[in-house]
Amino acid sequence: MKVGHLMLFQNHPNLPQTDYDMYQNELEIALMTEPLGLDSIWAVEHHFTDYTVSPDIPQFLAFMAGQTSRISLGTAALILPWHKDPIRLATSMSMLDNVSKGRAMMGLGRGLAQIEYDGFGIDMAESRDRMNESAAMIIEALDTGFMEGDGPYFKQPRREIRPRPFKSFKDRTLIVSMSPDTAPHAAKLGGAIMTFAIGPWESRAKEIDIWREHYQREQGCKAPPTSANLFVICDRDPKKAEEMAYKYMSDYWISAMAHYEMTGDHFASKGGGAYDFYHEAAKSARAAGDDAMGRAFTDLQIWGTPEQCLEKIQGIQDIIGAMNMNVSFSFAGMPYDYAKESMTLFAEEVVPVVQRWDTENHKVA
Repeated sequence: MKVGHLMLFQNHPNLPQTDYDMYQNELEIALMTEPLGLDSIWAVEHHFTDYTVSPDIPQFLAFMAGQTSRISLGTAALILPWHKDPIRLATSMSMLDNVSKGRAMMGLGRGLAQIEYDGFGIDMAESRDRMNESAAMIIEALDTGFMEGDGPYFKQPRREIRPRPFKSFKDRTLIVSMSPDTAPHAAKLGGAIMTFAIGPWESRAKEIDIWREHYQREQGCKAPPTSANLFVICDRDPKKAEEMAYKYMSDYWISAMAHYEMTGDHFASKGGGAYDFYHEAAKSARAAGDDAMGRAFTDLQIWGTPEQCLEKIQGIQDIIGAMNMNVSFSFAGMPYDYAKESMTLFAEEVVPVVQRWDTENHKVA
């Protein structure tokens, strides 16, 4: 199993600080990734609010490329409908791959927050079609070295990508899938599934199985492991781990609910498909309330002693099958010293164990 480090860059009110100070603190944690033996580092893309202050993933990853020599560098994810020029994203990824000697990983997504769509002047109801059109153009450009397009959203005269891509991204492309309708599209694009833990793993497993079936049919080969994005708190004191998890993971979830306006009713008018799914999810969230939803979210994550963390990871993989995972250690204004301690303990006592697991036939030793 591969274990990555997922950076959020959240400037949460639990820990008031300037964006500058937040970045200096978060970069200290990011730079622990390679020395502690993790396999990769990833970052999310978000704009306009303190939910996560991460507007330019390739720029951050280029910085990390210069500070490291081994780890992979991944986008989790580039939100394609927010970018009006697919060729710029393809060029950015090719440049990142060139300067990092082939360590780039490309995660692609379509986004969910109304505030971000409004900020870019993009109709959220167009997100699925924009995502699919842009993703196909980018994937082909990074494979062939040229991009062209004449679709309804993106008009691109044939142009060469420079610096030239020097190897294919086909085995390094992931598609964020958080709803049932995304799975067939991800399989057609040839991407592995990247999923966040926001609902029962049994439900995620059904969607992942749909993707695996479509992937086999579309690509003519077995699907690669799923990438599961998770929150982690690791502490030798199980009571302390539980206390910190229910505080900071719950607070993160409440901030996510606010950013995505999950208690609103706007998803009903966004063109169907996944947004119908989110419309139903929003109704459930309103009925349950923030506290209950925060605790439910926490119960899906990884927290406890190293031994408890291993048991939880195994439990997730028993449900969803072959997987890699990307984990976040710093979120919701958690004290940075504690986040570093948690990350270090997890890296020293959990990561080496799961890295030895065969994703197809794993057991805790």
